[in-house]
Amino acid sequence: MKKVGIEEVAHVAGVSTTTVSRVMNGVSTVSEENRRRVNDAIRKLKYRPNPSAQRLAGGKANTVGLIIPRFEGIFHSYYAMQVLQGIGGTAERIRSDLLLHITDGVSFPKGVDGAIFVDIFGCEDLLDRSLDMELPVVILNHYLNELPISCVAIDNKTAAEHVVDYLVKLGHKEIATITGDLKTQAGLDRYDGFVKAIKSHQMQLRDDYIKFADFGLPSARVAAEALFTMSDRPTAVFVASDDMALEAINIAQSKGLRVPEDISIIGFDDNPAAVHARVPLTTVSQPLRKMGSLSLDILSDLMSGKKQNPTKMLLPTELVERQSCRQTWLER
Repeated sequence: MKKVGIEEVAHVAGVSTTTVSRVMNGVSTVSEENRRRVNDAIRKLKYRPNPSAQRLAGGKANTVGLIIPRFEGIFHSYYAMQVLQGIGGTAERIRSDLLLHITDGVSFPKGVDGAIFVDIFGCEDLLDRSLDMELPVVILNHYLNELPISCVAIDNKTAAEHVVDYLVKLGHKEIATITGDLKTQAGLDRYDGFVKAIKSHQMQLRDDYIKFADFGLPSARVAAEALFTMSDRPTAVFVASDDMALEAINIAQSKGLRVPEDISIIGFDDNPAAVHARVPLTTVSQPLRKMGSLSLDILSDLMSGKKQNPTKMLLPTELVERQSCRQTWLER
């Protein structure tokens, strides 16, 4: 007689194997309807868990899927590497297995007990699928107010406001920005924070001082060229990433402008390249490793049933002063 497996129970119940294991483990966040369907399937099939299924039901199987949107240079991304280091260190501490899954927004990892979305840009459908599966999930780099999902993100908007406050304190009144990709929450929040701060200081928000980019170097070059060839160019520029800010410094110097004597430039990320650049870059440091570590701690509690309600965290940043900004005269 063929031995019944957990996959067959899931098929008959019309749920995922993860939901079956959570019912067997008594996790309270499973809906009553799904709990009933799983228990009915178990009785109908006269299912008896094998040792591996018992380990899964007992919470001893602890596999986390790390879902990363596929993009060029993923393994050279400072953001991704910092987040993965934070997650990896915590995984070692709590003895969790990690399944790295780079996705085009369609494929989803199999056999995981929970998932961390390193970002949800391009992965919105996968998030919906996770919710349908009642899979424990934590979102990184995107703060979700509207959904009951755990998330850990950076307070990008407040960070951008602090950048403008800092430049104003140095005496700058003609402040421009080169944005990140506004399709991402990080890019949009940094732009919104910039706009809010300019208005709060009762300064003119000039359309020609706002250059839209996408976090890529080609877009940063185009934006910097436009700003630095203006007859009334700005005295300071807030750039939404360190990579773009360093490229902006290159463009400025190629045009004979001195940084920071002629123009101040500030970035965002605190990438190691910012420290060792020809002009060490003033920037915003974000706790990426901490964000990764916290995400796995939260997910572990959700998978074990220690937590039932979503946890939402917005982490603060720190402005790091180096040599790319200086005080300016109030009059040119």
